[in-house]
Amino acid sequence: MQKQRLKNKIALVTGAARGIGFGIAEKYVEEGAKVVIADVLETEGSNAAKKLGTAAGFYQIDLRSRSSIFQMADRIHEEYGHIDVLVNCAGIARPCPTMKLSEEVLDEVIDINMKAPLFACQAVGKYMRKDGGGSIINISSGNTRMINVGRTPYGITKGAVNLLTQQLGAEWALYNIKVNAIAPGWIKTEMVEKPLRQGILNQEEILSVSPIGRFGKVAEVANLACFLASEESDYIVGQIIFADGGWNTGIMPNALNYIRENDKELPV
Repeated sequence: MQKQRLKNKIALVTGAARGIGFGIAEKYVEEGAKVVIADVLETEGSNAAKKLGTAAGFYQIDLRSRSSIFQMADRIHEEYGHIDVLVNCAGIARPCPTMKLSEEVLDEVIDINMKAPLFACQAVGKYMRKDGGGSIINISSGNTRMINVGRTPYGITKGAVNLLTQQLGAEWALYNIKVNAIAPGWIKTEMVEKPLRQGILNQEEILSVSPIGRFGKVAEVANLACFLASEESDYIVGQIIFADGGWNTGIMPNALNYIRENDKELPV
Protein backbone atom coordinates (compact mmCIF):
# COMPACT_ATOMS: atom_id res chain seq x y z
CA MET A 1 0.00 0.00 0.00
CA GLN A 2 1.29 3.46 -0.90
CA LYS A 3 2.59 5.49 2.01
CA GLN A 4 0.30 8.44 2.72
CA ARG A 5 2.81 11.27 3.09
CA LEU A 6 0.17 13.91 3.85
CA LYS A 7 -2.06 11.93 6.19
CA ASN A 8 -4.24 14.14 8.40
CA LYS A 9 -2.91 17.35 6.83
CA ILE A 10 -5.25 20.15 5.76
CA ALA A 11 -4.31 21.74 2.44
CA LEU A 12 -5.66 24.87 0.79
CA VAL A 13 -5.10 24.98 -2.98
CA THR A 14 -6.09 28.08 -4.92
CA GLY A 15 -7.03 27.83 -8.58
CA ALA A 16 -7.72 24.11 -8.17
CA ALA A 17 -10.95 23.88 -10.14
CA ARG A 18 -8.93 22.58 -13.08
CA GLY A 19 -5.46 22.21 -14.56
CA ILE A 20 -2.36 21.99 -12.40
CA GLY A 21 -4.25 23.09 -9.29
CA PHE A 22 -6.73 20.24 -9.60
CA GLY A 23 -3.93 17.78 -10.25
CA ILE A 24 -2.22 18.89 -7.04
CA ALA A 25 -5.46 18.65 -5.07
CA GLU A 26 -6.06 15.16 -6.44
CA LYS A 27 -2.55 14.03 -5.49
CA TYR A 28 -2.91 15.46 -1.99
CA VAL A 29 -6.14 13.54 -1.43
CA GLU A 30 -4.43 10.34 -2.63
CA GLU A 31 -1.70 10.99 -0.08
CA GLY A 32 -4.15 11.32 2.80
CA ALA A 33 -4.80 15.06 3.03
CA LYS A 34 -8.08 16.90 3.27
CA VAL A 35 -8.16 19.59 0.60
CA VAL A 36 -10.03 22.85 0.21
CA ILE A 37 -10.31 23.94 -3.43
CA ALA A 38 -10.43 27.74 -3.61
CA ASP A 39 -11.51 29.14 -6.96
CA VAL A 40 -13.68 31.82 -8.52
CA LEU A 41 -15.24 29.25 -10.88
CA GLU A 42 -18.29 28.03 -8.98
CA THR A 43 -19.49 25.17 -11.19
CA GLU A 44 -16.02 23.87 -12.05
CA GLY A 45 -14.82 24.19 -8.46
CA SER A 46 -17.85 22.43 -7.03
CA ASN A 47 -17.53 19.61 -9.58
CA ALA A 48 -13.81 19.28 -8.88
CA ALA A 49 -14.48 18.83 -5.17
CA LYS A 50 -17.17 16.23 -5.88
CA LYS A 51 -14.71 14.27 -8.03
CA LEU A 52 -12.33 14.05 -5.11
CA GLY A 53 -14.99 12.83 -2.68
CA THR A 54 -15.48 13.52 0.99
CA ALA A 55 -11.83 14.53 1.54
CA ALA A 56 -12.32 17.69 -0.53
CA GLY A 57 -14.37 20.83 -0.16
CA PHE A 58 -14.93 23.89 -2.30
CA TYR A 59 -14.63 27.56 -1.33
CA GLN A 60 -15.65 30.12 -3.94
CA ILE A 61 -13.54 33.26 -3.79
CA ASP A 62 -12.45 36.25 -5.83
CA LEU A 63 -8.74 36.37 -5.04
CA ARG A 64 -8.56 40.04 -6.04
CA SER A 65 -10.02 40.87 -2.63
CA ARG A 66 -7.55 40.90 0.27
CA SER A 67 -10.32 40.88 2.86
CA SER A 68 -11.92 37.84 1.21
CA ILE A 69 -8.62 35.95 1.36
CA PHE A 70 -8.28 36.62 5.08
CA GLN A 71 -11.91 35.66 5.68
CA MET A 72 -11.32 32.40 3.81
CA ALA A 73 -8.29 31.52 5.94
CA ASP A 74 -10.21 32.33 9.12
CA ARG A 75 -13.15 30.17 8.10
CA ILE A 76 -11.05 27.19 7.01
CA HIS A 77 -8.97 27.30 10.17
CA GLU A 78 -12.10 27.54 12.29
CA GLU A 79 -13.65 24.53 10.51
CA TYR A 80 -10.61 22.24 10.39
CA GLY A 81 -8.56 23.48 13.34
CA HIS A 82 -5.35 23.94 11.34
CA ILE A 83 -3.98 24.61 7.85
CA ASP A 84 -0.83 22.65 7.12
CA VAL A 85 -0.28 23.33 3.42
CA LEU A 86 -0.98 26.30 1.17
CA VAL A 87 -0.57 26.06 -2.59
CA ASN A 88 -0.86 29.35 -4.46
CA CYS A 89 -1.74 28.05 -7.92
CA ALA A 90 -4.36 30.49 -9.21
CA GLY A 91 -3.07 32.60 -12.08
CA ILE A 92 -3.95 34.25 -15.38
CA ALA A 93 -1.88 35.12 -18.46
CA ARG A 94 -3.76 37.69 -20.61
CA PRO A 95 -1.22 37.66 -23.49
CA CYS A 96 -0.96 40.77 -25.65
CA PRO A 97 1.77 42.92 -27.23
CA THR A 98 3.27 45.15 -24.56
CA MET A 99 2.57 48.30 -26.59
CA LYS A 100 -1.15 47.44 -26.36
CA LEU A 101 -1.14 46.57 -22.66
CA SER A 102 -3.80 48.48 -20.75
CA GLU A 103 -3.66 49.48 -17.10
CA GLU A 104 -6.86 47.50 -16.50
CA VAL A 105 -5.31 44.25 -17.76
CA LEU A 106 -2.05 44.89 -15.91
CA ASP A 107 -3.91 45.51 -12.65
CA GLU A 108 -5.93 42.30 -13.07
CA VAL A 109 -2.82 40.17 -13.60
CA ILE A 110 -0.97 41.83 -10.72
CA ASP A 111 -3.95 41.34 -8.39
CA ILE A 112 -4.28 37.62 -9.11
CA ASN A 113 -0.72 36.53 -9.86
CA MET A 114 1.24 38.67 -7.42
CA LYS A 115 -0.90 40.24 -4.70
CA ALA A 116 -3.15 37.23 -4.05
CA PRO A 117 -0.25 34.84 -3.27
CA LEU A 118 1.27 37.40 -0.90
CA PHE A 119 -2.02 37.98 0.91
CA ALA A 120 -2.73 34.23 1.06
CA CYS A 121 0.71 33.68 2.58
CA GLN A 122 -0.06 36.34 5.19
CA ALA A 123 -3.54 35.02 5.94
CA VAL A 124 -2.53 31.37 6.25
CA GLY A 125 0.98 32.03 7.56
CA LYS A 126 -0.28 33.62 10.75
CA TYR A 127 -2.06 30.37 11.60
CA MET A 128 0.88 28.21 10.57
CA ARG A 129 3.11 30.23 12.88
CA LYS A 130 0.64 29.90 15.75
CA ASP A 131 0.15 26.16 15.16
CA GLY A 132 3.82 25.24 14.83
CA GLY A 133 4.59 25.41 11.11
CA GLY A 134 3.53 24.33 7.66
CA SER A 135 4.41 24.26 3.98
CA ILE A 136 3.73 26.90 1.34
CA ILE A 137 4.18 26.12 -2.35
CA ASN A 138 3.90 28.95 -4.85
CA ILE A 139 3.32 28.08 -8.50
CA SER A 140 5.64 30.23 -10.58
CA SER A 141 6.46 29.72 -14.27
CA GLY A 142 9.25 28.74 -16.62
CA ASN A 143 8.60 32.14 -18.18
CA THR A 144 10.61 33.69 -15.35
CA ARG A 145 13.75 32.30 -16.97
CA MET A 146 12.71 31.67 -20.58
CA ILE A 147 10.96 34.60 -22.26
CA ASN A 148 7.72 34.27 -24.19
CA VAL A 149 7.02 37.51 -26.03
CA GLY A 150 3.62 39.11 -25.52
CA ARG A 151 3.41 37.99 -21.90
CA THR A 152 4.88 40.93 -20.02
CA PRO A 153 2.32 41.05 -17.15
CA TYR A 154 2.51 37.28 -16.68
CA GLY A 155 6.31 37.20 -16.71
CA ILE A 156 6.88 40.07 -14.31
CA THR A 157 4.27 38.88 -11.82
CA LYS A 158 5.63 35.34 -11.81
CA GLY A 159 9.10 36.81 -11.35
CA ALA A 160 7.70 38.55 -8.28
CA VAL A 161 6.41 35.19 -7.05
CA ASN A 162 9.96 33.84 -7.20
CA LEU A 163 11.27 36.73 -5.11
CA LEU A 164 8.35 36.40 -2.69
CA THR A 165 9.27 32.73 -2.27
CA GLN A 166 12.88 33.55 -1.47
CA GLN A 167 11.92 36.40 0.84
CA LEU A 168 9.44 34.39 2.88
CA GLY A 169 11.63 31.30 2.76
CA ALA A 170 14.31 33.31 4.54
CA GLU A 171 11.95 35.09 6.94
CA TRP A 172 9.64 32.29 7.96
CA ALA A 173 11.91 29.27 8.35
CA LEU A 174 12.35 30.21 12.03
CA TYR A 175 8.59 29.67 12.42
CA ASN A 176 8.96 26.17 10.89
CA ILE A 177 7.17 27.40 7.75
CA LYS A 178 8.99 26.25 4.64
CA VAL A 179 8.25 28.27 1.50
CA ASN A 180 9.22 27.02 -1.97
CA ALA A 181 8.05 27.45 -5.54
CA ILE A 182 7.54 25.28 -8.59
CA ALA A 183 8.17 26.82 -12.00
CA PRO A 184 6.43 24.57 -14.55
CA GLY A 185 7.37 24.56 -18.21
CA TRP A 186 5.05 23.50 -21.02
CA ILE A 187 2.42 21.45 -19.18
CA LYS A 188 -0.53 20.11 -21.18
CA THR A 189 -3.35 22.07 -19.56
CA GLU A 190 -6.11 24.19 -21.08
CA MET A 191 -3.86 27.26 -20.72
CA VAL A 192 -1.50 25.63 -23.25
CA GLU A 193 -3.92 23.56 -25.32
CA LYS A 194 -6.24 26.48 -26.17
CA PRO A 195 -3.53 28.66 -27.83
CA LEU A 196 -2.23 25.52 -29.57
CA ARG A 197 -5.68 24.99 -31.10
CA GLN A 198 -5.92 28.66 -32.04
CA GLY A 199 -2.53 28.63 -33.74
CA ILE A 200 -1.07 31.14 -31.27
CA LEU A 201 1.43 28.50 -30.14
CA ASN A 202 3.23 26.02 -32.37
CA GLN A 203 3.87 22.56 -30.96
CA GLU A 204 6.85 21.81 -33.20
CA GLU A 205 8.56 25.06 -32.19
CA ILE A 206 7.94 24.44 -28.50
CA LEU A 207 9.30 20.91 -28.56
CA SER A 208 12.33 21.96 -30.62
CA VAL A 209 13.73 23.73 -27.52
CA SER A 210 12.84 20.94 -25.10
CA PRO A 211 15.65 18.54 -24.21
CA ILE A 212 13.09 16.00 -23.06
CA GLY A 213 11.16 16.42 -26.33
CA ARG A 214 7.61 16.40 -24.96
CA PHE A 215 5.09 18.38 -22.98
CA GLY A 216 4.97 17.92 -19.24
CA LYS A 217 2.18 16.14 -17.40
CA VAL A 218 0.07 17.65 -14.64
CA ALA A 219 0.87 14.60 -12.51
CA GLU A 220 4.59 15.41 -12.73
CA VAL A 221 4.02 18.84 -11.19
CA ALA A 222 1.62 17.36 -8.62
CA ASN A 223 4.22 14.80 -7.54
CA LEU A 224 6.71 17.60 -6.89
CA ALA A 225 4.10 19.62 -5.00
CA CYS A 226 3.43 16.59 -2.82
CA PHE A 227 7.14 16.20 -2.06
CA LEU A 228 7.41 19.88 -1.11
CA ALA A 229 4.37 19.58 1.16
CA SER A 230 5.71 16.49 2.92
CA GLU A 231 8.34 16.05 5.63
CA GLU A 232 10.68 14.63 2.98
CA SER A 233 11.56 18.18 1.89
CA ASP A 234 12.03 19.77 5.30
CA TYR A 235 15.56 20.96 4.49
CA ILE A 236 14.48 22.71 1.28
CA VAL A 237 13.67 26.38 1.86
CA GLY A 238 13.21 29.38 -0.45
CA GLN A 239 13.86 27.43 -3.65
CA ILE A 240 12.36 27.79 -7.12
CA ILE A 241 12.35 24.36 -8.72
CA PHE A 242 11.98 24.32 -12.51
CA ALA A 243 9.83 21.39 -13.62
CA ASP A 244 10.19 22.05 -17.33
CA GLY A 245 11.92 19.11 -18.98
CA GLY A 246 15.13 21.11 -19.24
CA TRP A 247 13.60 24.03 -21.15
CA ASN A 248 15.50 26.53 -19.02
CA THR A 249 18.84 25.10 -20.15
CA GLY A 250 18.34 27.38 -23.14
CA ILE A 251 19.12 25.14 -26.10
CA MET A 252 18.67 26.60 -29.58
CA PRO A 253 15.67 25.49 -31.68
CA ASN A 254 16.23 22.04 -33.17
CA ALA A 255 19.68 21.89 -31.57
CA LEU A 256 19.22 18.24 -30.67
CA ASN A 257 19.19 17.31 -34.36
CA TYR A 258 22.98 17.67 -34.28
CA ILE A 259 23.21 15.09 -31.49
CA ARG A 260 20.80 12.73 -33.22
CA GLU A 261 22.77 12.91 -36.47
CA ASN A 262 26.31 12.83 -35.08
CA ASP A 263 26.26 10.97 -31.80
CA LYS A 264 26.25 7.52 -33.33
CA GLU A 265 27.11 4.45 -31.31
CA LEU A 266 30.86 3.93 -31.16
CA PRO A 267 32.29 0.61 -32.38
CA VAL A 268 33.33 -1.78 -29.62
